[in-house]
Order: sequence, then structure tokens, then C-alpha cells
Amino acid sequence: MALFFFITCASNKKPWKFSDIHSLDVRVLDTQEWLLNTKNDIRVLNTIMRPQLAYYLKKDFRIYEKLDAPFDKIKTNVRFIDSTHKSMTRLIRKMKKTSSDSLDDIPEDTTVSYRRLFNDSRERIKDSKGNYYKNIKKLKKAFKPTKQVLFFIEEECAPYKNSIYDLQYRRKMEQANINRFNRKLNEALFNNPDTFYSKKIIDISKKLESYRIKLDSFEYFLLNMEDLLKKEMGGSVVLIPKKEMPPKFVEKYEKGKKEYVEILKDTRKIIESI
Repeated sequence: MALFFFITCASNKKPWKFSDIHSLDVRVLDTQEWLLNTKNDIRVLNTIMRPQLAYYLKKDFRIYEKLDAPFDKIKTNVRFIDSTHKSMTRLIRKMKKTSSDSLDDIPEDTTVSYRRLFNDSRERIKDSKGNYYKNIKKLKKAFKPTKQVLFFIEEECAPYKNSIYDLQYRRKMEQANINRFNRKLNEALFNNPDTFYSKKIIDISKKLESYRIKLDSFEYFLLNMEDLLKKEMGGSVVLIPKKEMPPKFVEKYEKGKKEYVEILKDTRKIIESI
């Protein structure tokens, strides 16, 4: 019987850099994934914006203009990124058909290298993403006079999800104590299972196991927060009345994080007292 106290988490994504066609493929796939998620957000956002624009077109034209302008630019930015991404994909296919896979080769119908073409496309995508996020902020701000909050779940979850790295590091620091306890538990089970000391060790192991389950549960919540919230809130983008802020998940996170840290402290105290 042993207590396994640590779960490894996924690493952060690396910045976009490429030295050959294969590494470039990976970066293009990253953009493809971003487009897939963002297009889904835009589809959901469309369903939110249509009735809002229709309402404020009649009731308050100033608010309508403040909502419509950034929303239109958001869609334009995404279309441009999508178009540039498709052009890059076509260029990669073209390059793979040639005898060389060097990014410094020059295609027959141009006077600049593949590397230059890809770098130019990358910069255009980077600029358009920057404009996309700027207009998202403007759209959120435009909703303030309506006493509503535009909530992008992936964006809002990011700082909460990222806290898992610090929490798991703290948990890993306790693994040596857990390993020592496991050795004592094994001795208690196989050498003197009926003594008062052995029974105490076994009772402690049950408590530590319940702690492990709670820690795993909170880590699961953090790692799957986006999907859980999309189901709970009804989509990847939601419009929330200001009076309902902050969402319930914030309180759940704060309570869960506090309990997580307290469990780690209590685990150390229990094991060191044996």
C-alpha cells in the first residue's frame, strides 16, 4: 500500500520559432489550433451580439456604435489571420514538392526566399492577433454602460489555471515526507500490524489518502476548468449581468486553493509528528 502524491502537469507552449520546414509545420499547426478555438468563440459571440446590436440600434445608437465598431474589426482580424494561415499552408505544400527543404531557397515565381515569405506572414498574423485582442478589450469596455460583462472563458480561466504550476511544485516538495511515511506504513502492515503504533499509522494513512483525493480533485478542476465552465455557463463566451459577477467558479477556486495549501501544511505536520 502506498500513497502517490504528485501529478505531472503539461508544459507551457514554446514561442513561435522555426529553423526548418518541420519546425515550421508545428508553428502553423499552433495557429490552426488558435483559429479553431477563436472561430468557435466568434460563432458564440455572434449569437450574443445579434440581439444586443438590434436592441441598441433602436434604444441607444451611441452604444450601438461602440459595440458594432470593435465587433466588426474582431471579425475582420480573424478573417485576415485565417486567409494568411491558408496562404502559409499552401506555401508549405509547394515547398515540400521541391527537391530541397531549405527555407532559404527562392520559389520560382518570386524573388524572395521561403524564409522571408514565412516571416512576413508570421508578422502579419502577429499584428492581426494584437489588433484582435485590442478590439476584444474595446468590446468589453463598450458593454460597461449596459451593466453587462462580456466573459471569454478561456481568457478568464488562464490566470487561475496557471496557478497549478506553483501548487504542484509545493506538492512535489512534500513527496519526500510521503515516501518516508510509506516506508513506515509498510513496516506497520507487514511487521507489527496489531500494535497501537501500527494502528495509528494505518489511521493516518487513511487520512492522507483522503487528502490525496482532495488534492487530485482540485488539480482536475484546474486542468479542466475551461470545459467544466463551458458546460456550466452555456458556451465559450457569455454575457453576464454585472450584478452576477464574479462567477461562482471564482469562489470555488479561492476556497479550493486555500484548502489545497492547508492540506499540504497539515500533511507535513502529521508526518513530522510520527
